[in-house]
Amino acid sequence: MSLKTVIFVDGQNFRHNLRDFHFRSDPPHPNNPEYRLDEKHFRWQEFFQDALAKFDDVTGWDHQLVRVYWYYAESITPWSPNLWRAQRIVDEHGGRIPELTPELVIAKAQDWYEHEFRRFHQLRKSVFEEIQQNTNFLEFKYVGQYVVQPFRPYRLDYDYDGNITFQGTQVGEKGVDIGIAVDMIAKMNSFDAAVLVSGDSDFFPVVRYLKDNLKYVYHFSVGRGVGHDTQFFSSALRGVVDCFQGFDELELLSNYVNEHAGIPPAIMDTINVRTSELERMLDEEPLQYRHEPESVLR
Repeated sequence: MSLKTVIFVDGQNFRHNLRDFHFRSDPPHPNNPEYRLDEKHFRWQEFFQDALAKFDDVTGWDHQLVRVYWYYAESITPWSPNLWRAQRIVDEHGGRIPELTPELVIAKAQDWYEHEFRRFHQLRKSVFEEIQQNTNFLEFKYVGQYVVQPFRPYRLDYDYDGNITFQGTQVGEKGVDIGIAVDMIAKMNSFDAAVLVSGDSDFFPVVRYLKDNLKYVYHFSVGRGVGHDTQFFSSALRGVVDCFQGFDELELLSNYVNEHAGIPPAIMDTINVRTSELERMLDEEPLQYRHEPESVLR
Protein backbone atom coordinates (compact mmCIF):
# COMPACT_ATOMS: atom_id res chain seq x y z
CA MET A 1 0.00 0.00 0.00
CA SER A 2 1.29 3.45 -0.95
CA LEU A 3 0.26 6.44 1.19
CA LYS A 4 0.51 10.10 0.19
CA THR A 5 2.16 11.67 3.23
CA VAL A 6 2.53 15.27 4.41
CA ILE A 7 4.82 16.33 7.27
CA PHE A 8 3.74 19.27 9.45
CA VAL A 9 6.52 20.84 11.54
CA ASP A 10 5.73 23.10 14.49
CA GLY A 11 8.84 25.22 14.03
CA GLN A 12 9.13 26.94 17.40
CA ASN A 13 8.47 23.74 19.32
CA PHE A 14 10.95 21.83 17.19
CA ARG A 15 13.54 24.60 17.56
CA HIS A 16 13.40 24.24 21.34
CA ASN A 17 13.90 20.48 20.95
CA LEU A 18 16.95 20.93 18.75
CA ARG A 19 18.51 23.55 21.00
CA ASP A 20 18.44 21.10 23.89
CA PHE A 21 21.43 19.51 22.13
CA HIS A 22 24.18 21.75 23.48
CA PHE A 23 27.91 21.25 23.75
CA ARG A 24 30.93 22.82 25.39
CA SER A 25 34.39 22.89 23.89
CA ASP A 26 37.24 21.43 25.90
CA PRO A 27 38.56 23.66 27.38
CA PRO A 28 35.47 25.91 27.36
CA HIS A 29 35.77 29.05 25.25
CA PRO A 30 35.44 32.11 27.54
CA ASN A 31 33.22 34.01 25.05
CA ASN A 32 31.11 31.04 23.95
CA PRO A 33 30.93 28.51 26.79
CA GLU A 34 27.89 26.68 25.38
CA TYR A 35 27.04 25.98 21.75
CA ARG A 36 23.47 24.99 20.90
CA LEU A 37 22.42 23.27 17.70
CA ASP A 38 19.47 24.67 15.76
CA GLU A 39 17.86 24.48 12.32
CA LYS A 40 20.88 25.52 10.28
CA HIS A 41 23.04 22.67 11.61
CA PHE A 42 21.21 19.70 10.05
CA ARG A 43 20.78 18.03 6.66
CA TRP A 44 17.02 18.14 6.33
CA GLN A 45 16.69 16.35 2.99
CA GLU A 46 18.06 13.14 4.50
CA PHE A 47 16.30 13.77 7.82
CA PHE A 48 12.79 13.75 6.35
CA GLN A 49 13.48 10.91 3.93
CA ASP A 50 14.75 8.70 6.74
CA ALA A 51 11.92 9.72 9.06
CA LEU A 52 9.42 8.36 6.53
CA ALA A 53 11.57 5.25 6.08
CA LYS A 54 11.04 4.51 9.78
CA PHE A 55 7.28 4.55 9.27
CA ASP A 56 7.72 2.33 6.21
CA ASP A 57 9.58 -0.20 8.35
CA VAL A 58 7.05 -0.38 11.19
CA THR A 59 3.88 -0.38 9.07
CA GLY A 60 5.02 -2.29 6.00
CA TRP A 61 3.53 0.46 3.82
CA ASP A 62 5.21 2.84 1.39
CA HIS A 63 4.91 6.48 2.41
CA GLN A 64 5.32 8.90 -0.49
CA LEU A 65 6.35 12.39 0.61
CA VAL A 66 4.05 15.00 -0.89
CA ARG A 67 5.25 18.06 1.02
CA VAL A 68 6.87 19.22 4.25
CA TYR A 69 5.22 22.30 5.73
CA TRP A 70 7.38 24.04 8.32
CA TYR A 71 5.63 26.76 10.32
CA TYR A 72 6.96 29.87 12.02
CA ALA A 73 5.49 33.16 13.14
CA GLU A 74 4.88 35.72 10.42
CA SER A 75 5.46 38.86 12.49
CA ILE A 76 6.83 40.07 15.82
CA THR A 77 5.08 42.24 18.40
CA PRO A 78 5.43 45.88 17.29
CA TRP A 79 7.46 48.21 19.45
CA SER A 80 5.57 50.65 21.64
CA PRO A 81 7.17 52.71 24.44
CA ASN A 82 5.29 52.53 27.72
CA LEU A 83 6.12 55.19 30.28
CA TRP A 84 3.73 53.77 32.88
CA ARG A 85 5.32 50.30 32.80
CA ALA A 86 8.78 51.86 32.77
CA GLN A 87 7.93 53.72 35.97
CA ARG A 88 6.68 50.48 37.57
CA ILE A 89 10.02 48.83 36.77
CA VAL A 90 11.82 51.75 38.42
CA ASP A 91 9.58 51.44 41.47
CA GLU A 92 10.23 47.70 41.75
CA HIS A 93 13.97 47.66 41.06
CA GLY A 94 15.15 51.18 41.85
CA GLY A 95 16.20 50.30 45.39
CA ARG A 96 18.60 47.69 44.04
CA ILE A 97 19.66 49.69 40.95
CA PRO A 98 19.47 53.38 41.94
CA GLU A 99 20.55 54.65 38.49
CA LEU A 100 17.25 53.53 36.96
CA THR A 101 14.95 56.16 35.52
CA PRO A 102 11.88 55.66 33.30
CA GLU A 103 13.82 57.09 30.36
CA LEU A 104 16.71 54.68 30.91
CA VAL A 105 14.32 51.73 31.19
CA ILE A 106 12.66 52.69 27.89
CA ALA A 107 16.06 52.97 26.20
CA LYS A 108 17.18 49.58 27.57
CA ALA A 109 13.88 47.97 26.60
CA GLN A 110 14.13 49.38 23.09
CA ASP A 111 17.70 48.12 22.68
CA TRP A 112 16.58 44.65 23.71
CA TYR A 113 13.55 44.77 21.40
CA GLU A 114 15.63 45.85 18.40
CA HIS A 115 17.99 42.93 19.04
CA GLU A 116 15.01 40.52 19.08
CA PHE A 117 13.57 42.16 15.95
CA ARG A 118 16.83 41.73 14.02
CA ARG A 119 17.24 38.14 15.20
CA PHE A 120 13.66 37.26 14.26
CA HIS A 121 13.97 38.57 10.70
CA GLN A 122 17.53 37.36 10.20
CA LEU A 123 16.48 33.80 11.06
CA ARG A 124 14.00 33.85 8.20
CA LYS A 125 16.37 35.45 5.70
CA SER A 126 19.66 33.69 6.41
CA VAL A 127 18.50 30.29 7.71
CA PHE A 128 15.05 29.34 6.47
CA GLU A 129 15.55 30.50 2.88
CA GLU A 130 18.76 28.48 2.60
CA ILE A 131 17.13 25.38 4.10
CA GLN A 132 14.25 25.66 1.62
CA GLN A 133 16.66 25.96 -1.31
CA ASN A 134 18.50 22.81 -0.26
CA THR A 135 15.53 20.62 0.70
CA ASN A 136 13.12 19.11 -1.80
CA PHE A 137 9.35 19.25 -1.20
CA LEU A 138 9.77 21.71 1.69
CA GLU A 139 7.81 24.92 2.15
CA PHE A 140 8.11 27.34 5.04
CA LYS A 141 4.78 28.85 6.04
CA TYR A 142 4.44 31.97 8.17
CA VAL A 143 1.38 32.50 10.35
CA GLY A 144 0.67 34.09 13.71
CA GLN A 145 2.92 36.31 15.77
CA TYR A 146 6.06 35.99 17.86
CA VAL A 147 5.14 37.76 21.10
CA VAL A 148 7.71 39.65 23.15
CA GLN A 149 7.20 41.91 26.16
CA PRO A 150 10.00 44.48 26.40
CA PHE A 151 8.61 45.96 29.64
CA ARG A 152 8.40 42.67 31.50
CA PRO A 153 12.00 42.17 32.63
CA TYR A 154 13.35 38.65 32.42
CA ARG A 155 16.72 39.92 33.61
CA LEU A 156 17.60 43.27 35.13
CA ASP A 157 20.91 43.39 36.93
CA TYR A 158 24.52 44.52 36.87
CA ASP A 159 27.03 42.66 34.73
CA TYR A 160 30.61 41.93 35.74
CA ASP A 161 31.70 45.38 34.59
CA GLY A 162 29.03 47.15 36.61
CA ASN A 163 26.83 47.99 33.62
CA ILE A 164 23.07 47.52 33.72
CA THR A 165 21.90 44.45 31.81
CA PHE A 166 18.30 44.36 30.65
CA GLN A 167 16.34 41.57 28.95
CA GLY A 168 12.63 41.57 28.26
CA THR A 169 10.47 38.46 28.10
CA GLN A 170 10.11 36.14 25.11
CA VAL A 171 6.53 34.95 25.46
CA GLY A 172 6.57 32.76 22.33
CA GLU A 173 4.40 32.26 19.29
CA LYS A 174 0.66 32.92 19.24
CA GLY A 175 -1.65 31.68 16.53
CA VAL A 176 0.82 29.32 14.88
CA ASP A 177 -0.78 26.16 16.33
CA ILE A 178 -4.15 27.28 14.98
CA GLY A 179 -2.63 27.87 11.56
CA ILE A 180 -1.14 24.36 11.52
CA ALA A 181 -4.41 22.77 12.63
CA VAL A 182 -6.41 24.65 10.00
CA ASP A 183 -3.96 23.57 7.29
CA MET A 184 -4.05 19.93 8.39
CA ILE A 185 -7.83 19.86 8.09
CA ALA A 186 -7.99 21.95 4.91
CA LYS A 187 -5.48 19.70 3.13
CA MET A 188 -6.69 16.35 4.44
CA ASN A 189 -8.30 15.34 1.14
CA SER A 190 -4.86 15.57 -0.46
CA PHE A 191 -3.04 13.13 1.84
CA ASP A 192 -3.49 9.70 3.38
CA ALA A 193 -1.12 10.16 6.32
CA ALA A 194 -0.01 13.22 8.27
CA VAL A 195 3.21 13.31 10.29
CA LEU A 196 3.17 15.88 13.10
CA VAL A 197 6.52 17.10 14.41
CA SER A 198 5.49 18.79 17.65
CA GLY A 199 4.96 17.95 21.28
CA ASP A 200 2.13 20.37 21.89
CA SER A 201 -0.98 18.81 23.43
CA ASP A 202 -3.06 21.57 21.79
CA PHE A 203 -3.04 19.33 18.70
CA PHE A 204 -5.15 16.63 20.39
CA PRO A 205 -8.43 17.83 18.78
CA VAL A 206 -7.08 17.97 15.22
CA VAL A 207 -5.40 14.56 15.59
CA ARG A 208 -8.69 13.04 16.71
CA TYR A 209 -10.60 14.80 13.93
CA LEU A 210 -8.27 13.46 11.22
CA LYS A 211 -8.46 9.96 12.66
CA ASP A 212 -12.26 10.18 12.77
CA ASN A 213 -12.08 10.97 9.04
CA LEU A 214 -9.97 7.83 8.47
CA LYS A 215 -6.64 9.56 8.00
CA TYR A 216 -3.49 8.09 9.52
CA VAL A 217 -1.78 10.48 11.92
CA TYR A 218 1.80 9.87 13.03
CA HIS A 219 4.09 11.63 15.45
CA PHE A 220 7.85 12.12 15.00
CA SER A 221 10.34 13.38 17.57
CA VAL A 222 14.01 13.58 18.46
CA GLY A 223 15.45 12.69 21.85
CA ARG A 224 18.50 12.77 24.06
CA GLY A 225 20.17 9.54 25.04
CA VAL A 226 20.24 6.20 23.30
CA GLY A 227 18.51 2.84 23.57
CA HIS A 228 16.32 2.30 26.63
CA ASP A 229 17.39 5.65 28.09
CA THR A 230 16.24 7.79 25.14
CA GLN A 231 14.28 10.77 26.41
CA PHE A 232 12.14 11.94 23.52
CA PHE A 233 11.24 15.60 23.86
CA SER A 234 7.76 15.36 22.35
CA SER A 235 5.83 12.83 24.40
CA ALA A 236 2.40 14.39 24.90
CA LEU A 237 0.96 13.20 21.60
CA ARG A 238 2.21 9.62 21.66
CA GLY A 239 -0.95 8.24 23.21
CA VAL A 240 -3.36 9.68 20.62
CA VAL A 241 -1.56 9.24 17.28
CA ASP A 242 -1.58 6.04 15.23
CA CYS A 243 2.18 5.52 15.33
CA PHE A 244 5.20 7.17 16.92
CA GLN A 245 8.79 7.21 15.67
CA GLY A 246 11.90 9.27 16.35
CA PHE A 247 15.62 9.67 16.09
CA ASP A 248 17.59 9.10 19.26
CA GLU A 249 20.65 11.21 19.98
CA LEU A 250 23.07 8.78 18.34
CA GLU A 251 21.06 8.66 15.10
CA LEU A 252 20.65 12.44 15.03
CA LEU A 253 24.30 13.31 15.68
CA SER A 254 25.76 10.54 13.52
CA ASN A 255 23.63 10.97 10.42
CA TYR A 256 22.18 14.46 10.14
CA VAL A 257 24.58 17.05 11.56
CA ASN A 258 25.88 19.26 8.76
CA GLU A 259 29.61 19.66 9.36
CA HIS A 260 29.69 22.48 6.77
CA ALA A 261 27.14 24.65 8.58
CA GLY A 262 29.64 26.75 10.49
CA ILE A 263 29.96 24.60 13.61
CA PRO A 264 33.31 25.49 15.25
CA PRO A 265 35.91 22.70 14.97
CA ALA A 266 36.21 22.44 18.76
CA ILE A 267 32.44 21.87 19.01
CA MET A 268 32.53 19.26 16.24
CA ASP A 269 35.22 17.47 18.24
CA THR A 270 32.91 17.51 21.26
CA ILE A 271 30.02 16.19 19.16
CA ASN A 272 32.22 13.35 17.90
CA VAL A 273 33.24 12.51 21.46
CA ARG A 274 29.57 12.45 22.48
CA THR A 275 28.75 10.18 19.52
CA SER A 276 31.46 7.72 20.58
CA GLU A 277 30.13 7.79 24.14
CA LEU A 278 26.61 7.00 22.91
CA GLU A 279 27.92 4.10 20.80
CA ARG A 280 29.59 2.63 23.89
CA MET A 281 26.40 3.07 25.91
CA LEU A 282 24.41 1.23 23.25
CA ASP A 283 26.97 -1.58 23.05
CA GLU A 284 26.83 -2.04 26.83
CA GLU A 285 23.04 -2.00 27.06
CA PRO A 286 21.34 -5.40 27.34
CA LEU A 287 19.67 -6.34 24.08
CA GLN A 288 16.16 -6.51 25.56
CA TYR A 289 16.38 -2.88 26.73
CA ARG A 290 17.56 -1.32 23.49
CA HIS A 291 15.22 1.16 21.89
CA GLU A 292 13.16 -0.59 19.24
CA PRO A 293 10.65 1.10 16.94
CA GLU A 294 6.99 0.65 17.73
CA SER A 295 5.83 -1.95 15.25
CA VAL A 296 2.02 -1.71 15.32
CA LEU A 297 -0.52 0.98 14.68
CA ARG A 298 -2.73 1.99 17.56
